[in-house]
Parts: sequence; structure tokens; C-alpha cells
Amino acid sequence: MLLVCATGAARAACPGPAVNFETLAPGVWLVRAAPGDADASNRGFVANLLAVREGPRLWLLGSGPSPAFGRGLACRLRAVAGVPVSDVINPWPHPELVLGNAGFPAARRWAHADVAATMRVRCPRCEAVLRERLAGAAVDLGLAPIVLPDRLLHGESGRLGPWRWWRLQRAADTPVTLWRLAAAPLWSAPGLLWADAAPDLREAELAAMQRSTAALQQLAAADGGRARWVPEQGPVQDAGSPARHAAYWDALAAAIGAALERGGLEVDVAATLPGVPDSITRDPRHALNWQRGWRELERRWMEGK
Repeated sequence: MLLVCATGAARAACPGPAVNFETLAPGVWLVRAAPGDADASNRGFVANLLAVREGPRLWLLGSGPSPAFGRGLACRLRAVAGVPVSDVINPWPHPELVLGNAGFPAARRWAHADVAATMRVRCPRCEAVLRERLAGAAVDLGLAPIVLPDRLLHGESGRLGPWRWWRLQRAADTPVTLWRLAAAPLWSAPGLLWADAAPDLREAELAAMQRSTAALQQLAAADGGRARWVPEQGPVQDAGSPARHAAYWDALAAAIGAALERGGLEVDVAATLPGVPDSITRDPRHALNWQRGWRELERRWMEGK
């Protein structure tokens, strides 16, 4: 059972909106994000974060959506963990997960080299989009919110502090990293798993998401039914989360392929998918996923691939 930590003293002393910490294990805290897309009311905090204490060091997976958020979180985490954040990891080039870097000026900033390179190209555009979404709350971004990671990981997998990591893909040009605590079967799959709604195919490719979701299942197989998964959004999930996502992606691809073969239209979104809960196909993201998947499969179909 998760324990929600009350942080009344920190709320009074720290800047910015309050956040709640869920203790997943001794020295491991989930900073639970809001559901949905970034807007003024949630101030862009829509991607879960994980904090792990390892002796005198405190590792934070994801930094949040803005420098202002990062500063407030840094203050609250110190009150909860008893030590300052020493290391921040940028798991994939998603503004709501990485534009908080500047709020941790004394921390080491880590990312896979491919994630950092993609951030360098995309962050200016992503910042502009996030400012528009945040409206009046865009003041949290300040004048120069982009701070890139300067400690780089290389290769397909490795170890970093309390973590094991793997490099995967959301698309050919969008890398993402998967993380597992070395000491326990707790996994974090930002950009690959969701628990509050349908998965999100924005800035992703259906085929790449199918491959990466299959990789989650293969990598966690040794953990059996003990694996727990921290998704991009929503509560911690059980060991079956990757299989449920794989079923959705496979059913989506099959339905789109069948519609293309019979000469259907992109707007004819499948209202149901075999083996997929209606709560997923009723979610607005499903219709958007259908459109993105349609264009991808239509292009491949026309190219004879």
C-alpha cells in the first residue's frame, strides 16, 4: 500500500504549488503528476517524477515542466528526503519532463547522448508550444528556461547510480530511456506507458511503440509478476501494464490496416478494439492515435512496405 507523505511544513516554506509524495519503498518517492495535457491550472506538471535516495545522494528522474516548478520541488524534496537533489536525469526530450532543469542549479544533469542531442534541436520549439499551453502560468518558465544535460550516457544500456537503464525509441528521431531500480523490480517507463487514459502517439511512430513495448515485456520477464511500473501519467501499475499497452498498439495497427484494405476513411475511427477496454477507445487520445497511426500505415502501405 502506498503511503502519501504530508508535507505541511514544506508547503509553508517552499515556493510554488504543493505536490504530494507517495512512498513506494524506503527512500523511493513518486511525485504524482496531474492527468491530461499541460495547461494553466496544472502549470504543466503532467508527467510523473521519481526520487530515489542513495546514501548522501538524491536522484530525480525527470525535472518537471519549468524552472519555477523545479525550485519548489527541490525545496520540498529536501524536506522529505533529508538531503538536496544531487542528480537529475532527463529520460526523454519531453518539455514537461525536462524544462525544470534550471531549478536544480547545483545538481548533476544526466541524459543519454541521443536524448540530449534531440533536446538541443527541439527544446526551443517545445518551449514555445508549452508557453502557449500554459497561458498565464507561462511566467513559471522565466526568460531562459532551457538548460541542457551535460553528463551523457552512451550505448544501448548501462548503470547509473541506483538505476539500470536501456535506450529505446518512440520514433526514429525520438529516443527514450527505460529505468529499473537495481535493488528492486520497480520500473519507470516515461513516454512508453500510461495509466490514466489511452497511450499517447504524439511525436511517436506506431511501429516504434510496438517494438519498444515488446522490449519492456522482454526486459521485465525475469522479474515475473513482481514488476511494478511507473507510467508517464497515472498511478503505479502491475506487471501486466506492458502487455496491455502491446495489446492496444497491436489492435490499433490491425484495425487501421483492415480499414485501409477495404478503402475506409481516416475519419472512421474504430469505436472498439478487440481486447481493449472501452475506457481506452472512448478517450480522446484514441482518436488522435488513430489519425497518426493511419497516416503512418497509409504511407507504408502506399510504399509497399
